[in-house]
Amino acid sequence: MNKTISTKAAPATKPNNTLYYIHCIIGLLFMFGFGRLEPFEPITPMGMQVLGVFIGMIYLWSFVSILWPSLLGMIALGLTEYANMKEVLALSFGDTVPILVLFAMILFGAIQHAGVTKYISRWFLTRKVINGRPVMFSFIFIYTAYVLAALSANILPALLLMWSILYDVLKDVGYKRGDKYTTIMVIGTMFGAISGQAAKPFTGSALMIVGSFEKVTKMQLDYLPYMLFGFIMSTLGIIVFSLLIKFVFKPDMSKIANISTERFEKDKLPAMTLQQKILFGCLFGYLILILLPSILPKTIGFIAIINKIGPWGVVMAFIVGLCLVKVDNKPIIDFKEIIGRYVTWDVYFLVASAMVISGALTGEGTGIKEFATHALNPLLGDRSPMIFAAILLVFSMLITNIANNGVMGVLLMPIIFTFAQQNGANAMAITTAVIFALHVAILTPAASPYAAILIGNKEWVDANDVVKYGGVIVLMSFVLFLLIGMPLANLIYS
Repeated sequence: MNKTISTKAAPATKPNNTLYYIHCIIGLLFMFGFGRLEPFEPITPMGMQVLGVFIGMIYLWSFVSILWPSLLGMIALGLTEYANMKEVLALSFGDTVPILVLFAMILFGAIQHAGVTKYISRWFLTRKVINGRPVMFSFIFIYTAYVLAALSANILPALLLMWSILYDVLKDVGYKRGDKYTTIMVIGTMFGAISGQAAKPFTGSALMIVGSFEKVTKMQLDYLPYMLFGFIMSTLGIIVFSLLIKFVFKPDMSKIANISTERFEKDKLPAMTLQQKILFGCLFGYLILILLPSILPKTIGFIAIINKIGPWGVVMAFIVGLCLVKVDNKPIIDFKEIIGRYVTWDVYFLVASAMVISGALTGEGTGIKEFATHALNPLLGDRSPMIFAAILLVFSMLITNIANNGVMGVLLMPIIFTFAQQNGANAMAITTAVIFALHVAILTPAASPYAAILIGNKEWVDANDVVKYGGVIVLMSFVLFLLIGMPLANLIYS
């Protein structure tokens, strides 16, 4: 996806205009021609039009680009019987999900821009518990990547920062490319960062899927249990991966056996500036405020106000305050600079278009939901909640490595809700587990821009090793989500 979320696109290759235009033509034929085909029961003529637009958008997102197919998809939908253009714009840009995505990117981008994440990473890497404990160092290092990614608007700076620190450490102690420990830690750092990618249900692809779930189910998914699930499962996943390093992978860790915090304390960071302190406080202040309605009664005066304006109102209020207050005669947030550097517009337009198309796919009179239910009933119908969850988790972890995780999540929401009701499963619990499963994107260059960067990082890691160790990560994550994650999700959403 973008730098904040995982926009899945084709792997980067040498430019080929002929192939590009072939993909464009195929996408346009789906978008504007599929709806002219004879409908098949129970899909209606309007449903064929909507389905054509959706397939065309999926195809163009996967093989061409993100931004212009998102806009073209809105135009195409405005030409169908489903809605006119004015209604499409209201259902897309007027939806609260893209609004929250936009302003969250600004707030978290400002925090990133000020360098607050450097202080957070330094705090983790100077814990005395790592002294002389290579496995503990491995865990703390990967966990730091997770925390930074979870607290950033964009996981790429967190990933690149931790990689740069790792490279220095590895070189200093004598590791080189091809050494097993080098490979494991480079891939492990990536695992930590993608574990933080889904941590925030109020930004990026996670918010897009949550927004689709709420549209389909007419229920609100509380942020607190979602984030609690993510914290527990991500922490557990990194712990298990660290244990795999010691007991299964068994790399030579003798060179790092005497690791010490002194290595990270050599270059002292200057004291935080007032601007950094304020932004650091805003980071946790925002997280606390949006979680309070999930903890305290919504009838309490202040909580009632927060609940009324919602997370989108809260983030806008923070941005107003940070633009209003000046430090050294400058606003704490330079709005023009932050919006220019940290707002990834293809993500914003992707989310906006996904919101309107997800509503269209499940809308009355299209017959698409009924068709999907009938077609998938042999696979998903009359299953125990555990088998139902297992099938969805396997599908999610496979599809996320070849397709857009946010869009696939949007597509899965009506299916999950329909069959969860039929099978007596907890729809919120399964949805939460599936969202995190959809973000385990590490195996192929098409999985995400970050996976493409990892596989392209030939100076430090071999592509075959990414598949080898990444496959272990995917398998490990599936087992953890099924055996621990689903019971945990059912408990916290009970």
